[in-house]
Amino acid sequence: MPDNKILIVFFLTLLVSSQVYGQDEEFSSQPTKRAQYAWVVYGGGGPGYYVSNSGAPQYLSRKISNLSHVASFRLMWHPDHLLKVGLETGHLTFYTYRFRDSVDREGVVKLKAVPVLIVWNMAVTKRLNLFAGSGVYFLRTNLDYRGNTTSKKLSIGWMTAASYIYPLSATVGLGSELKWMNASETSNGILSLQLQLVWKFLNW
Repeated sequence: MPDNKILIVFFLTLLVSSQVYGQDEEFSSQPTKRAQYAWVVYGGGGPGYYVSNSGAPQYLSRKISNLSHVASFRLMWHPDHLLKVGLETGHLTFYTYRFRDSVDREGVVKLKAVPVLIVWNMAVTKRLNLFAGSGVYFLRTNLDYRGNTTSKKLSIGWMTAASYIYPLSATVGLGSELKWMNASETSNGILSLQLQLVWKFLNW
């Protein structure tokens, strides 16, 4: 029940924000006039596909699951020109694989990550955007094999993405984003397609 109340308050806030800035306008990634600034939040998630099997030992009888999930949260500063900057984080699972050893004991390994990236964004059109960023990935490997073991590692990494944002109002848009994320130090990369809610929550 508390979760439902939070969602109701969130959507009511979006509705009020839309009324304040006017319904005759639509959300745009490009500045419409000089000296116009905004803070914009992007939140979304979707499926991801792990493109490398480097984490799975070759000598084990293994079954790899390349499909997983990716969730992202991004806060961007929109000045009165096309180039923008912000911070992105989230959560993703690079891969999951099951294996059996020589005496037929089963184990499961999952590699998860939390990225913290500085992101640059350029609006190609009012609705099409390009993103690029770099930073670090906080990696966590969970091994369930004759007990549970967790190991952590920090990896330098980057991301690139392209998104299309459909305006719902002057301050809210619904976006779809194709994203490539790579923890380059450990050679782990994932391609994801996300559905996003984009909210221009502060605009002046």
